[in-house]
Amino acid sequence: MSETGTLRIRSFTEDEASVECIAGWDLRCLQVSAGVLAGESVDLQLPAVQLLFETYRDVSTSHCGTAPSSAVVFGIAVSMAGEGRFNGQRWSDGLTVFDSRQELLSFVPPVELITLVVDRQLLREHACITEHADLTHWLAQGPVVINDSMLARRLAQHLQAMKAACIDGQVCPAGRTTQQQLADELLGLLCPLVMQRLRPAAVARRELPQLEVVRRARDHLCQRADEPPRIVDLCRELGVSRRWLQWSFNEVLGISPWTYLHLMRLNGARRMLLRATPGRKVGDAVEAFGFWHLSRFSRDYRRQFGELPSHTLQRALARC
Repeated sequence: MSETGTLRIRSFTEDEASVECIAGWDLRCLQVSAGVLAGESVDLQLPAVQLLFETYRDVSTSHCGTAPSSAVVFGIAVSMAGEGRFNGQRWSDGLTVFDSRQELLSFVPPVELITLVVDRQLLREHACITEHADLTHWLAQGPVVINDSMLARRLAQHLQAMKAACIDGQVCPAGRTTQQQLADELLGLLCPLVMQRLRPAAVARRELPQLEVVRRARDHLCQRADEPPRIVDLCRELGVSRRWLQWSFNEVLGISPWTYLHLMRLNGARRMLLRATPGRKVGDAVEAFGFWHLSRFSRDYRRQFGELPSHTLQRALARC
């Protein structure tokens, strides 16, 4: 196994024990079908989130045991060769969700599997703030299986891009700020796509008028112009759900709050580069305004301002 910061890459061949060596898990693996057990695993550790990519080739396996304590676990299956089982429920391309206080028992055909282990309290708070959803009623009900291949592919594509960026050096997962940005993005991706399918009980709240939502959101962001804004922060500050925040921005400004936040971050990064002094790097602006993917930032920056961020920086330093 090689290790770079919090990124671990592992291969396993003909050895059930190597499949079981996942940080924080207590697992036992049984090879069910005949053949050679082979595959690989990439393990990315973030604050309160573990992201695990596994590929099982050629043989079916059975797993039993427990996940890290105090967690909710999401399993995303893509390209499953047949039908699996998860705690007695049929499972194909799609998702499973379970609380780590419950023991898992699964049958898994050859598959590409992505597992997210999220701190239970963090997920509960995030869903309550952004979705106005109470998760406690289903956390204790047992595992949930969502056989939705389109949802699984959508999630997997985003997560695979995140993994590739880490492996290719586009982002260094060892930096604390970058780790938090990645973890925040994962939660922001999971909650709106998955929670609506789990149908958690709604928390009764009265939403603000749309125009007031946008005005207060803008004032909040302007007061914190040098801080990377997050949707969860806006929802918490305004006491509105993510859906109402989105509806309000679409109705008042004709753009989504995500687009508005993204533009504010890009403009903030540009101001920082335009005021640069010797020693300043593009990466400083990337980190300061909550971007974790350097090439994606450069692409969006050039599309918005007509030049690369490095060119903005060079012009600013030439005036010093």
